[in-house]
This record gives sequence, structure tokens and C-alpha cells, in this order.
Amino acid sequence: MFFKLGNGTAWLRSKQIGSIICLLVASKVIAQENKHSIKLLENAQTNDIVFSAKPGNCVALHQGRTCYATVAIQWQTPVKGDFCLYQKTTNKVLQCWQNSQGNQIQFEFESNVKREYQLIAKETKRIIAETSVNVSWVHKATPKKRRWRLF
Repeated sequence: MFFKLGNGTAWLRSKQIGSIICLLVASKVIAQENKHSIKLLENAQTNDIVFSAKPGNCVALHQGRTCYATVAIQWQTPVKGDFCLYQKTTNKVLQCWQNSQGNQIQFEFESNVKREYQLIAKETKRIIAETSVNVSWVHKATPKKRRWRLF
């Protein structure tokens, strides 16, 4: 058996044809599983998805100062898929996972304002869950009192 290609002829044995057919069938099954996983994920309730940042609050000494902490973000979904963790304000990708149902990431947090994070399905670009790390302070900034004296 032979197949004509663009610039010549290629001979294929029956075993090679069988292997090609198996690969085509397997890729179709995988594509159907991905579509099924996406549908399951779309139908999943919000309480089926775990997405949290610990600590959820970072405390700086004075208002407006940068807060430093080691933050761990943990996530878990009811189905496996390809997911990415984004920092919402900068749209920066922190980490991506393939064929995963959950994972955890640790990073050094440095900010003087609240930061929000999103778990996004890579294929559909759909936001799966959101969490944030709040920044608070011990002492509120007070305006300095200026007393003018001539003598």
C-alpha cells in the first residue's frame, strides 16, 4: 500500500498504518476527555474549589510601608486540567501546572497594598477562583505637626 505525498511517494506497511490509526484514535479520546473535564469544571460549584493564601494578612509597622512575608497559595479543583496562577493587578504569571488537580506555591510577598491572585484555566482563560493578601499596619500615619516659632 502506498500514499502519494507532495514531492514523492511513501510506502507504509500495514503495521505502520495500524500504529497511525491507534494514535489518531488516542488523540481523539484525549481531546474528548479534555472537553469533558472543562465541562465538569464549568459545572463545579464554587465550594468544590479550594484556593487560599496563607497568611491572608500581612502587617507592616507603619501605614504606607512595605510589608514582607512568605506567602503560600494552595489550590485544588474537582477535575484535572491545565491551570495558571496570576497576580491580578499586574497580570503576571506566577506559575502554571499541566494535568494537575491541585498544588501549592510559596513566594516572597513584598507590597504596601492589597494584592489579588487568580487561578485561571489555561485553555479557556476562565477565572476559576480568586484570593488576596491584605496589607494592614500597626500605626496609622499621622501628619506631622509643624509649629512655627520666630524666637
